[in-house]
Amino acid sequence: MFNFKQLEIILEPQIWREAATQVFFALGLGFGGVIAFSSYNKRDNNCQFDAVLVSLINFFTSILATLVVFAVLGFKANVMNEKCIAQNSKMIATFMKMGNISEAFIPQYINFSAVTAEDYRIIYEIIKHVKQEEFSGLHLDPCNIEDELNKAVQGTGLAFITFTEAMTHFPASPFWSVMFFLMLINLGLGSMFGTVEGIITPAVETLKVKKEIATIICCLLAFCIGLVFVQHSGNYFVTMFDDYSATLPLLIVVILENIAVSFIYGIDKFMEDLTDMMGFAPNRYFYYMWKYISPLMLLSLLLATGVNMVLHSPGYDAWVKDKRYL
Repeated sequence: MFNFKQLEIILEPQIWREAATQVFFALGLGFGGVIAFSSYNKRDNNCQFDAVLVSLINFFTSILATLVVFAVLGFKANVMNEKCIAQNSKMIATFMKMGNISEAFIPQYINFSAVTAEDYRIIYEIIKHVKQEEFSGLHLDPCNIEDELNKAVQGTGLAFITFTEAMTHFPASPFWSVMFFLMLINLGLGSMFGTVEGIITPAVETLKVKKEIATIICCLLAFCIGLVFVQHSGNYFVTMFDDYSATLPLLIVVILENIAVSFIYGIDKFMEDLTDMMGFAPNRYFYYMWKYISPLMLLSLLLATGVNMVLHSPGYDAWVKDKRYL
């Protein structure tokens, strides 16, 4: 059953910041990749049509990815919950044979060889009510599928732990595992093409260096920096870069870009440039979004994020060797 209290999470600024960051990553905003690629277009290219088309494709792709992700997480939670019910049902049957639990309390229609989630819930509540003082010593798990869903992780853990574990339960799991990691490799390469292009293009056009040389230097630097993430402590660096280097700074960069175009260069002059390029005036929707709506929303999000960071000190999860068995 859906818990409406979970909707309270949308009031947290961190959720909206991560949602905005996801949009920035998906569309390549703030990285310079879109600007670098668009610089190769013809002058009379219909950039308004391209912007709307790319946004719609990204939207439907995100919806598809969301369906896939939650379907896999739901499948894993259901499998783990069934495993939990089976294990605890065997424990209850053993307690009944040992006389710790009387068979008179268990409904006769329940078949312990195939206990459903509803049947187990009934048995669990009965035993919890009857064995109030001794219940904690039985070590029975409630086996709620909501608890399994709440165990879902995010970031690298989602891709390399949760999805990997879920795929072990798929039919022909080796095939799907190979396809999944090939998809991750292609996704990473595709993302880096745009990111590296956003670095190389300004360097080539400003410094007048050969594109091959700029590409080699950029890739070597990225490779050397990436070595930090493959150390034993690499996961900590990944978490810190993801939380504090690729989210809040990216939001600030996008805000500065918006202000530079709308107020420093001038939104009216920018609209005239687009009209001269495309041969027709862009929709007024873009004018009001660029000048009013987007800056206000982004600044509000930045302000809320700053307040949240002041009220809650930044931190990260750490593995404590002395407490690994607790």
